Amino acid sequence: MCCNVLIQILWLIFISNNKDEWTVLIVLFLQLWISICVFQSRARIRLLTKELDRISNILHVYIIQKKKMLKIFIWLYCLFVSSVTVFFTVTIFNSGMVAQEQHKLRNSEIVAAHLKEHTVVILNSSFIFTTLVGNFFAGILPGYYCFVCCCMKEIFLHFIWKSKVLIARQDYPRILEIYKEMNEAMVMMDDFLSLPILVSVVNILASLSWYGYSFAFPPNVNNLTGVFVSIGFLQYSVLLLITLTPAAAVNQVAAMARELVLSLPGWIPKRYSIIKSLICRSCMGKTSLTLWKIYRIENSLLISAIGTLISYGILIGTLESIQSSNNEN
Repeated sequence: MCCNVLIQILWLIFISNNKDEWTVLIVLFLQLWISICVFQSRARIRLLTKELDRISNILHVYIIQKKKMLKIFIWLYCLFVSSVTVFFTVTIFNSGMVAQEQHKLRNSEIVAAHLKEHTVVILNSSFIFTTLVGNFFAGILPGYYCFVCCCMKEIFLHFIWKSKVLIARQDYPRILEIYKEMNEAMVMMDDFLSLPILVSVVNILASLSWYGYSFAFPPNVNNLTGVFVSIGFLQYSVLLLITLTPAAAVNQVAAMARELVLSLPGWIPKRYSIIKSLICRSCMGKTSLTLWKIYRIENSLLISAIGTLISYGILIGTLESIQSSNNEN
């Protein structure tokens, strides 16, 4: 991935200087950052998975049917990412986009004549590696985040249901203990995933911007380019949905669970002062999934992101139209 970033920088400096290729460089940088973050957080990822599994066993959350459904969704998602990656790799070489870049390279005066064929091989390898690895890392983190959020949401929902049974038994220590463990798991999840998810969201938005620009101002290549751009836009739209929507749902059910815990003194008035002191001691803090501890993930964030894309798309389209009219004049 580092070599691909270096190749793209050299390409932009010496061979080409198209505006859309600067977007490709930004996407490559973001994908490199995501891959580094995932590699560095692999121990925490395993720890979080074990912690969620332990809490699930305490609450008896996952019945056999739900385990099967989760596995089916994971396999379907892996099949989707793999299929799109293979499709991109095949389509990009048949769409004429690579042929255009090869033509620029062969006609370049900077590269020596006896090195041009070798640089073409390097360029083809870079395209293949970027498509395969880039799409893999672009899809794996949102997919993992989505499935973890689905597990977390199911845990909170089951906690709310089970708390009603424990309230009837006046077993408030058990409620507070489970809630504290869920909060700690959620805090741990947000500590190491909030920054990679922010980078992933920016990567998705930059990719959507590039695909939108390519759709509005298509290069002069064959019809496969339109298919390539449409599938790419669809893929990253799905990635944006599965990144933000489940996290927003987790924040909603976490707020419901917190309200239930704060209302415990009213449900068990005989232990009002004891429960109130326990809540104030360990359960008062608000926990939520965020983007780098800055922005709480809510459903409105998805609307804001789409609105930003549309606004910048209109701006870029207007500037492109003005530039085209000036060139004609």
